Amino acid sequence: MLKSAIYLLSVALIIIIIIGERNFETIKITEETAVLPETEEIQVKAAEKTESEQLTFSEKLAAGDGVTIVFLGDYVTSADSLPDGNPNHVTLLTNWFDEKYPDQVEVVNAGMNANTVFHMKDRVASDVLVHDPDLVVISAGLNDALGGWKIPAKEYAENYELIVEEIMASGDSEVLIRTPNPTLSVNENIKMLPYVAASRRLAAEEGRHFFDFYSIMADEVHDKKIPQKELMQNVMHPNTKGQAYLFDKFKVYLTMELLEQ
Repeated sequence: MLKSAIYLLSVALIIIIIIGERNFETIKITEETAVLPETEEIQVKAAEKTESEQLTFSEKLAAGDGVTIVFLGDYVTSADSLPDGNPNHVTLLTNWFDEKYPDQVEVVNAGMNANTVFHMKDRVASDVLVHDPDLVVISAGLNDALGGWKIPAKEYAENYELIVEEIMASGDSEVLIRTPNPTLSVNENIKMLPYVAASRRLAAEEGRHFFDFYSIMADEVHDKKIPQKELMQNVMHPNTKGQAYLFDKFKVYLTMELLEQ
């Protein structure tokens, strides 16, 4: 009887791991949902390119070249985004890159509390381009839509476009636009929708990548797959568990979409 119980318990634990059930009482990241893309074919393609042709971020990574990623954003991105001192999604991604691509990836966190697109636009040269990045991950919108500035969606889109254009005009830098997280307030989320839509339009232009975290999280909250209140430190900002959730979804996007390109 005891052996049967142990066997059934083992089977149950295996099933839980397979379906990726999360234990939100601790910071628990899901099992790898995708292997890193095959690099051999990409390495061959990279070797065949002439000196005048630019390697993409993914090709550089697959070829073993060093790359630099700069994260430009607001409080959710900033290194001090968790009052408890735990690592946020940028730090978790840095550790993940260190594990998967040892000594290849330099990550720069240029997130800053209370930033809007106007603040970020003023910091592009000093906080982003100075690092000669291969990839720039930008996230803006929470403060623009809901902060004290209340920047109209049209002005938000226009200034966001200027940021992206300045980065892409600087050389080989690619841009990845990440939408912000939904809030705990339905009314606030309705206010955010035009800003999310503007980000989506910006990312539709050629040569730009798009990680729609807002839609991913909103859909899982709506489907009751995740308890949003347990992932937030306040109405607007993710807590330690929420940052781990953001990292987890970003990791899946990287392995399934960006790096496979």
